[in-house]
Amino acid sequence: MYYRFESLLTKQLALGLVFVAAFQLQAQDPLTPAVRANNFNWRLQQLGGKLQSGDMISGFSSYEMPDVIGDTYWDNHWAQSSLLMYNRSEAIEGYLIRFDIYKNEFEFKLSGGVKVLQGALVKDMIWLDSLTGTTRVLINARDFTEDGAKVSGFIEVLAEGKYSLYKKLRLEILKPDFNPALNVGSKDARILKKEAFYFNQGTELTRIKSKKSLEPLLQGRAEQTEKYIKTENIRFNSETDLVKLFQFLNK
Repeated sequence: MYYRFESLLTKQLALGLVFVAAFQLQAQDPLTPAVRANNFNWRLQQLGGKLQSGDMISGFSSYEMPDVIGDTYWDNHWAQSSLLMYNRSEAIEGYLIRFDIYKNEFEFKLSGGVKVLQGALVKDMIWLDSLTGTTRVLINARDFTEDGAKVSGFIEVLAEGKYSLYKKLRLEILKPDFNPALNVGSKDARILKKEAFYFNQGTELTRIKSKKSLEPLLQGRAEQTEKYIKTENIRFNSETDLVKLFQFLNK
């Protein structure tokens, strides 16, 4: 009789434990977002506003912030410069300066940090290239036109004389194009600087695309210039070659 009572008690205890476990499981597995929100707030209050981190779940992949390859500066090196503004006759000299194409701003590296000056106020800037040791010149292009339209930004003087040669930089920003399924493309944004070369007739700029573009400059010298172009293998998309050609034309 004692044995039967003990067995019955054991079964009742077992059923009770199962019931308690089921009740706890249901309590720990809320059915609606509203219940989860209430439980979340209650736990925050009980723990003084700080929850402990739970178990880490599987399936995470590392996240990498995309880099930006390239920069928006005409020359990203700080350089000793001489800067002339439209509203004053004396040059601003003795500062480390660089020009941001995208913002059309000149940055000054000062002891208290970097200060900026709007490009619209600047007539020209001369600086010493720390890599090549040559002097370079940027001039405001606002006084020029191309196909009759006003030109914005700045242009660099590459050769000066009867026929002057200029370079203009245009920024092209390429967004990340990585395809994880194919594992191809780039995860980084890229900033490209596109060069365009010009000569001027008065205030009108003409873009140099081929030998044909130079016809207005070759009156009476076409044959001689043609021979020079072939002999020197002049490429019309090369800064170095075009500088050589304009030095020849200005003799």
